[in-house]
Amino acid sequence: MIDQTKVKQSIKLIQALNRSDQQYCVAFSGGKDSVVVLDLAKKAGVPFVAQYSNTTIDPPGTMSFIRHNYPEVEILQPARSFYKLVELKGLPTRVGRFCCEHLKERAGIGMRTIDGTRWDESVARSYYTPEDCDSRKWMRGAVHIRPILNWTTRDIWDYIHEYRLPYIKYYDAPFYFKRHGCIGCPHAGSHGQIEEFKLFPRHARALLIAIAKNRTTKPNNVFARKFNDEYEVFHWWLSGLKINDWLEKEKNQIFRPDYKQLIEEAIFNANKIRE
Repeated sequence: MIDQTKVKQSIKLIQALNRSDQQYCVAFSGGKDSVVVLDLAKKAGVPFVAQYSNTTIDPPGTMSFIRHNYPEVEILQPARSFYKLVELKGLPTRVGRFCCEHLKERAGIGMRTIDGTRWDESVARSYYTPEDCDSRKWMRGAVHIRPILNWTTRDIWDYIHEYRLPYIKYYDAPFYFKRHGCIGCPHAGSHGQIEEFKLFPRHARALLIAIAKNRTTKPNNVFARKFNDEYEVFHWWLSGLKINDWLEKEKNQIFRPDYKQLIEEAIFNANKIRE
C-alpha cells in the first residue's frame, strides 16, 4: 500500500524549496525513480523543465520509451558518444567515471534540479541531504533537491502501481533490472557488467572497437604499452582490479590465457537474450 505520508512530505518539500524566480529541472533517466519524481513535480504544481541526457549507452529502447510515454521530457544529445570518449580518454573506472560528467550530468547545470536519489541505494548516499549545492565548478552552482530521499524501493513500486505510471520494460521478466542505467557501468561491479553485456552484446562489440582505436591513436598510453590487444584491456576492465594488480596476477599464470576466447565465451557465446 502506498505511503501517503511520504508522498505528502515529498510534495511539500518540492513546494517549500521552490524559488519563484526560476523553474526546477527534473533529471529524468527513464528509470523507476525518475518516473516518480516527475509525477511528484507535476502534483506539486511548481514550474519545471524535465530533461534526459542521452548517454548513448543506455539500454535499447530508452529514448523511444521516453518519447512515447513522457513526451514533455527534453532529450539532450551529447557532443561525443560514450564510445568516442573511450577512444579519446580510455575506460572509466569505479572511482573515475569521467563519462558521467560528459554524458549523464548535462541536465540541470546551473539550475535547481529535482532528482531521484534515495538513501537505501548505497552507503555513500545515506549521508545525502534533501537539498545541497553541487560544488563542482562545471555545474555552475547547481542545487540538488531530493524529495524521495527516504523512500524505499517498495515505496517506489507502490507509487508506480497505484498511479499506473508507465515504466520501462527492463524491470520485468525476463530482465529483472534493479537499476536502469548505462550498460556495463563499473559501478555495477564486475558480475553486473558481464551480465549486462551478455544481454546487450552489440555494446560490448562497440566498446572493443573503441578500445582498439584508443590503442592505435595513442600508442604511448597505458592500454597500448601494457596490454597486447583490446581483449586484454577489456578483460582487465571487467575484473575490477587496478591495472598493476591485474598484470601481476596474469603474469604469475603458467599459461597465458587467450583473452579473446575468454571474452567470446563469457559474453558473445553465452546463453543470452538478443537485442
